[in-house]
Amino acid sequence: MTNNSSSLASSHDKSRDVTGGVNLLSKFFPIINVVMFIFGWFTVPFEVYFRKDFGERWLTVINFYAGLLVLSIFNVIQMATMTYSQVTTNYYEQPVQPDKWDSFKHFLAERNMLWFMLLYILIGSYHFFRMWWRNRTNTALHSFEDGTSRFEFLAIWPMKLINIVAIPVIRVYMLLLPKEERERNRETEIPPLLDDVTAFTNSLFEPFIILVLACFFHGIAQIWLLISAPALGIYANWKETAKLNKYLDFRDTIVEAKNVREHKKAMDGATKTGTTILKQAAETIRENPEVAASVSRQYPDLMDIIDDMNNDKK
Repeated sequence: MTNNSSSLASSHDKSRDVTGGVNLLSKFFPIINVVMFIFGWFTVPFEVYFRKDFGERWLTVINFYAGLLVLSIFNVIQMATMTYSQVTTNYYEQPVQPDKWDSFKHFLAERNMLWFMLLYILIGSYHFFRMWWRNRTNTALHSFEDGTSRFEFLAIWPMKLINIVAIPVIRVYMLLLPKEERERNRETEIPPLLDDVTAFTNSLFEPFIILVLACFFHGIAQIWLLISAPALGIYANWKETAKLNKYLDFRDTIVEAKNVREHKKAMDGATKTGTTILKQAAETIRENPEVAASVSRQYPDLMDIIDDMNNDKK
């Protein structure tokens, strides 16, 4: 009865969070909503750079423009600071004629946000071409396909390293398992700590790459990279959590169905308090059918049990 009650409660509260999560914090600090909204714009450029095979409702034209707006703003800021620096330098110091090659390298370095923006436009246009081509050849992907990282082949190796390092810890925890659970897995290999290379790449490895890139840049470009790294990690974790919730819903449905079957078997000759209450509830609904609609809306799984009890009595 305890297991069944917990499953009934979980059907109405898919994710228990005693802290209230971001939604509660945003009520007290409205700026959090704005920050997270803008953070989403920072994720688009690196999804375009790092991934391939998008769906039409993931990399939309509006999302592409949002990423382009971010790059344009940082490009304008970089150009403005560069112009201000040149003006002040020429005013206070006597300009020195630099070497042509040094001048060219300096030109490229000071305009790196412009090159990032041009690269974004070129790669993004290719993504849109591929989506158009897939539609024309009837090979379209799922419209919410979020892309496949180009770095998965590299992310496999640090993931394997983490799994190897985690083996001793997993062995220690396995020793603390109840005997029946420990014996159940005695003949199987130790499961890896991380087994989803896509989730690992999107949530950890790609943000790590951005942080490494930030070490090679300075000024405005570095600020953009340092903002983009946590933004990409946060949104990737939210996306993977949403996927996980779908799988958990499916598994919970199976567990609840199993609990219902086990409970029906336990009904015969049982004298527990929970069983008595269920019998009384079934009797009440049989005598007052108008109550059934309200119970069915609030506790659909419980209503299935009661219906089966009443059907057995007919």
